[in-house]
Amino acid sequence: MGKKITVAKAKQLQKKWWETRLIVKTGGTTHEDTCQFYFTVEELQAYLDEVKTKSLAQGVDTPGINLWLGAYDATETIPSLSTVFFAPTQRVKSYDPEKEFEDVANDEIEPFNFSHGGYPPKEY
Repeated sequence: MGKKITVAKAKQLQKKWWETRLIVKTGGTTHEDTCQFYFTVEELQAYLDEVKTKSLAQGVDTPGINLWLGAYDATETIPSLSTVFFAPTQRVKSYDPEKEFEDVANDEIEPFNFSHGGYPPKEY
C-alpha cells in the first residue's frame, strides 16, 4: 500500500498544521480550531461499502472518495470549527488532452460527515 506515511511524517505534518493553522479568526473572533476527527473503522467501512455498491449499480467501475474540509456555524458557546466530510467520486473521460481521466463528484450518493471532532485541539 504505497500511499501510507510513517508516524514520524504524520507528526511532522500535524506539527506544521499546529504552527500555521491552529489559530483562526471567524467573524472577528480569534480561537483555536479543531484538527482531529474520529470515525470508527466500522463506520468508514460501511460508508465505503455503500459507495461501492451504489457506484457499481450506476455503472461506475472506478469509484473514489474526496476528503473535503468544511466548517460549522458558530453557536453561542462554540466557535465556528472545522470539519471533514467524504464525498464520492466517479472516473470519467477527460476533455483535457493532457489527462486521460478525471475524478469528478458523484452527487447521486450522499457525502458522509458527523464525526467526533477533538475540541479543544490536541497534538498528535
